[in-house]
Amino acid sequence: MMHSKRSSSELLHVTKRFFSIEKTGAGIGNVQDRMMPSSLRQEELFRHSKNPKTVSIIGAPMTYGQPFVGTDSGPNLLREAGLLNMMTSLGWRVEDHGDIDFEKIANTASNEFSPGARNCGIVGAVNEHLSSVVEEKIKMGRFPLLVGGDHSIGIGSIAGVLRARPNTGFLWIDAHADINIPKLSESGNMHGMPVGLLMEGVAPDFSELPGMDWLVNGPRMTPDSIVYIGLRDVDAAERSIIRDKNIMAFTMHDIDRYGIGAVMDMAIEHLTKENANRPIHLSYDIDAVDPLLAPATGTTVRGGLTFREAHYVVEAVAVNGNLASADIVELNPTLSDSEGAKATIDLGLQLVTSMMGKSII
Repeated sequence: MMHSKRSSSELLHVTKRFFSIEKTGAGIGNVQDRMMPSSLRQEELFRHSKNPKTVSIIGAPMTYGQPFVGTDSGPNLLREAGLLNMMTSLGWRVEDHGDIDFEKIANTASNEFSPGARNCGIVGAVNEHLSSVVEEKIKMGRFPLLVGGDHSIGIGSIAGVLRARPNTGFLWIDAHADINIPKLSESGNMHGMPVGLLMEGVAPDFSELPGMDWLVNGPRMTPDSIVYIGLRDVDAAERSIIRDKNIMAFTMHDIDRYGIGAVMDMAIEHLTKENANRPIHLSYDIDAVDPLLAPATGTTVRGGLTFREAHYVVEAVAVNGNLASADIVELNPTLSDSEGAKATIDLGLQLVTSMMGKSII
C-alpha cells in the first residue's frame, strides 16, 4: 500500500488549517450560498423517510479500497464545515452516528492474500458492519447519509440498502463504472468494484474471497436497477459488462449531446417506469466533477461535470421525491494544494446540501 507515514489524526490537523469556510459565502468567488429549503411541501420530498424527517449522518472513513491515505478525513472535514447545522436549516432532524471505527475492525480482519483484490479481508469486514448500520437506519425510517471515505464503502451501502429495500434503484454518479471484480480488475483496488461485486450475473464466488463470505447469499442488484451518469474512464472489461447487461449509462458524451436536464429525466424515468414511488439511492463520487473544480480526489479525469451540471444531478433527484439514501465519496484533501482542497470540500458540502433539499426558490 502507498500509505504515507502520517497518521489520520495528523492529516486531519494539517488539513483543518485550509477549511475555515466563511459564513458569508462558499465556492468560487465566495458567492453567498443561502441555506434555503425547498418550497415544495414536505410530504412531496423524501417520501420514504418517516416524519419527522431524520437524517442519519454516518461517517465512513475508508482508505483501504485504494492506495492513498486522506479519504478518511472527509467525514470530519464536512462536519467542521457546518454540515450538521446546514441539515437543520433545511428542516431535517439530525442524528450524527459518528464515524465507524474502521481501524478497530481492520485490526481483527483477515490478512489473507487475495489475487486481484487488495486488502480484501479488511474491506469485506468493515463493509459487513457498514451494511448492518445502513439497514438498521432505513428500518428505523431514517435517511442514511454516508460520508466517505473511498468508494469501496459502496459495497456496504448497496448491501444494506437492498436488504432493507430490495426494490431500490441506484444512480451512480462517477467518472468510473466501478463494475470490476477481482479476476477482471486491472489495479486490484476495491473502490473500483462495489457495483460489480453486488451485480447479478457478475458477482464472483464470495466463498473464495477473504472477508466477503457474508455476501455469499446476496443481496444482488439487477442490471436494470442502476443508471450511470458522468462516465469517462471505463476499463475494457467494464465496457463489455455494461454492454452485455444492457445497463443504462450516460457518458460525458451523452451529457454534451442531450444536456444534463434531459439525461436526468431519462435516468429517473428508467428507474421509476414500473413504480413511480420506487426508492432511489444516490452514490456520488466527487471525481464525477471536472478536476478544475474538484482537484482533491484520487482518480481525476479531465472533462467532467461542470459546477451547474454537478448540482443539477442532485437537485433533480431530490425534487423527484424518491431519494431515500445517499453517499458522497472520494474527497481527499491531501491530494491537492490548500486552495484545491478547500474548493473540493466546499463543493462536496454544497452537493450534499442540494441533494438534501436546498433550493434556490
